[in-house]
Amino acid sequence: MRASLFSFFMLIQLYALAQNKQIVGRLVDQSTQKPIASASVMVKNNDQKIIAFKATDKEGNFSITTDKSLESCFLEINHLGYNKHKEVLTSKLTGLFIELKQKKIVLDDIHVKSRPQVRRLGDTLAYNVGSFAQEEDRSIGDVLKRMPGMEVTESGQIKYQGKAISNFYIDGDDLLDDRYNIGTRTIPHKMVQDIQVLNNHEHLKVLKNKRFSDQVAINLVIKEDAKLKMTGEAKIGAGLPEQYDSELNNILFNKKYKMLNVLNGNNTGKDLTGDLVGYNRENTLSRLGTSPINNLLSLGTVGAPPIAKPYYFMNNTAAINTNNLFNLANKWQLKSNVQALFDKNSQSFSGRTDYFTQDETISFIEQQRSEIKEWLAAIRLTASKNMDTKFISNALSFEYEKENGQATIESNNNPISVNRNHRISGISNKLEYVPQLKNGDVIQFNWIFNYGEKPQDLMIRPGVYASLLNQGQPYEETRQHVNVPNLFTRLTTGYRIPKGKINQYYGVGISLEDQRLSSDIALNIENGTLVVPQIDSTVNDLHWRRILYNITGEYSWKINRVEASLMLPVALQQTTFKDAGYALNNKENDLLFNPSFRLKQRIGMEDEMDFTYNYSNTFGNIQDIYRGTIIRSYRNISQNNASINESSSHSAGLNYRLSRTLKLLYAHGGINYSQTIRNALFSQVISNDISQTILVPIKNKVNSFQVSAGFDKYIFALASTVKLRASWSYSDFNQLFNGTLLPFQNTSFSVQPDAEIKLWKDLKLSYQSSLSWSTSKQKDNSTLNNNVFSASQNIGLPFYTIKRTYVRVSGRHLYSKQPGQQDINYFFIDAFARYRHVKWKTDFELNMSNLANIKTFNTYSISANQQNQNSYDLRGRMLVARVIFNL
Repeated sequence: MRASLFSFFMLIQLYALAQNKQIVGRLVDQSTQKPIASASVMVKNNDQKIIAFKATDKEGNFSITTDKSLESCFLEINHLGYNKHKEVLTSKLTGLFIELKQKKIVLDDIHVKSRPQVRRLGDTLAYNVGSFAQEEDRSIGDVLKRMPGMEVTESGQIKYQGKAISNFYIDGDDLLDDRYNIGTRTIPHKMVQDIQVLNNHEHLKVLKNKRFSDQVAINLVIKEDAKLKMTGEAKIGAGLPEQYDSELNNILFNKKYKMLNVLNGNNTGKDLTGDLVGYNRENTLSRLGTSPINNLLSLGTVGAPPIAKPYYFMNNTAAINTNNLFNLANKWQLKSNVQALFDKNSQSFSGRTDYFTQDETISFIEQQRSEIKEWLAAIRLTASKNMDTKFISNALSFEYEKENGQATIESNNNPISVNRNHRISGISNKLEYVPQLKNGDVIQFNWIFNYGEKPQDLMIRPGVYASLLNQGQPYEETRQHVNVPNLFTRLTTGYRIPKGKINQYYGVGISLEDQRLSSDIALNIENGTLVVPQIDSTVNDLHWRRILYNITGEYSWKINRVEASLMLPVALQQTTFKDAGYALNNKENDLLFNPSFRLKQRIGMEDEMDFTYNYSNTFGNIQDIYRGTIIRSYRNISQNNASINESSSHSAGLNYRLSRTLKLLYAHGGINYSQTIRNALFSQVISNDISQTILVPIKNKVNSFQVSAGFDKYIFALASTVKLRASWSYSDFNQLFNGTLLPFQNTSFSVQPDAEIKLWKDLKLSYQSSLSWSTSKQKDNSTLNNNVFSASQNIGLPFYTIKRTYVRVSGRHLYSKQPGQQDINYFFIDAFARYRHVKWKTDFELNMSNLANIKTFNTYSISANQQNQNSYDLRGRMLVARVIFNL
């Protein structure tokens, strides 16, 4: 009986096993081959009904048993971070090996529910402005400064995780080009819903995902109700002593028309010239073409002190800045940017400059008071169409600058009067045409044309360098004239193949640069009688021409999380220059090969690492080879005794950017190294009354190494963002001084903490500082070893006294210490108050600066074997009251 029962149950079990089906397999990551845990594995039939399901274990294994029919069934696998996968079931049900591909959008729409709010969707990070704005904030720039991961420099430049932004959009439109400082200072933050950070940005839609890009851009998302009406402000300010500060602006940002127009003027130390300068290129007012023909002639020798500009900038400035953009039918866009500025400023200082040699110390002691009048104007007209299948743009620019400066100087107890005038005028045009063909390939066409001139004049009384220019006889005045008209044009065209595993681009181009440097020196001997110096090396009439023919191959590829780009440009460069006065008639042909490589890899969910390498073989310009003497300033003359300055450079950099959006934590770090070898270096010859600079044919190797890091974290308990920046740099180079080749090493280390902490309900504490340690030493001379520690610390106490009243008391501490020198120690105190009348839509402000009434500021700086000690005149105590009407 027992045997019969046992046989019966065995038959039932065998029958059940014969009816059940078992599906066994393993899931792994396609790129890393690592097991995928906690994935949902479902068995579905043709009607999309779930028959059975199972989750994978930590090794990625799954095992599903079912007694249902598996005919026409399939596996559906789901996991956060991976694309949905379907696997048709065949007769093979065990030993399945399935690879899942990661989603292109790694982190899908993260919302931080507790304020502040930050969202990430793929390469776009969006900060909710209202979550970070404080009651005291007015402009969008005020809010940007406290956002984690964002950085706003003192000049107004915006960086994200240490990288400068390439574009500043307003609702997707590039209204301001890269002259966005006026926008961050003027646009009210209450108009803006979100600030989007666009990683891996591509401005040309037709090239999106078709070429390598590691740029970062900013987009302001305007609130819907703010698009419906024009807004603006009228600011009227006056104060003591004899101060004024006024501004009128109007703003409209809607889909078809955008405008930001500002009219302002002040004499309170606000420098408005920065509104005319783009952050991503040199100021074209002094850089027409590719050669930086900056001011060859100098009014004096002093630089700006390391303090806030309103403390020392004695100005009287008026400016108009208009920016208008029209979105027309058929995706066409018209844009005008017009700026004009008048500025009159003055500066007073006294200083001492010491040059150290192994045998002696040469010193210049001087006092200087300068006054500069400047007129600037720029007009840029742009028509463009930016579509997924085509990009076309033409930008026409007119730029003008006129500057008249005069200085009264006492150098080594000798009174000197200096006048310097220059005028820049130029025109430039840039045409781009990038269409996509029917087969998906892209043609790129680009043409640039620039022409400008810059006549400069320098007058010095009494005449200088009498032993060199007038056989040792004193005379009344030295006059130096220089002009460098410049024509530059470049035409490039290329063909891009974006299909396949490797995207390819092949381009050809030609560029022409034509310049003529003319200069002469005249001596006013007595009562306006002008004569030519008795030496034959004071005139230049140098004609310079450079033609460049280039072929470029660019290859980029993307494999899962790794993206790379390789550029292989080859160029033939022909340079000719001649000056009959010096029997100079040279022609050089050079073959250039300047490859570059960039690699970028995503790590984890949000992190990114990038590596760059560049080799560049570059050649100097017309400033390197003129032979005639040019008087650069009242104590500096220069000429050259070498051919074109050729340099070759290797540079490499490794950067890592860490993001934790949910925790509002951002960090970045980078290491950069470069080595440059030049075939010529500047020789400096210093005596008690003259400084001469000559380019001589001696090789010079420059090595530099830099390490930087940044850390930003929003502390929820303190409702504050804590920021920390640090950098270390090292460089070694040679300097030819008074005929002796001197090897130098410079090192510097800086730390910049930044935090704002809420101490009480209506009381906060803000702290920003910059601490730096720098060393400059001569390798073979232990006595030339300069060490400087400097600190700039800012502390503020913002608080609210009564309703709608905001008060801030702040202090700035400046400290410098160098062995053998007296410590420099200053503490500036400022105060600010604002009352907002809601019904009148009016703000009343009172700004008090330099309450300690500090009238002079002393500082010193070191560089190689040179040390400067300067004393600057400051404005002293100021008080300005403003009424701001919100229109």
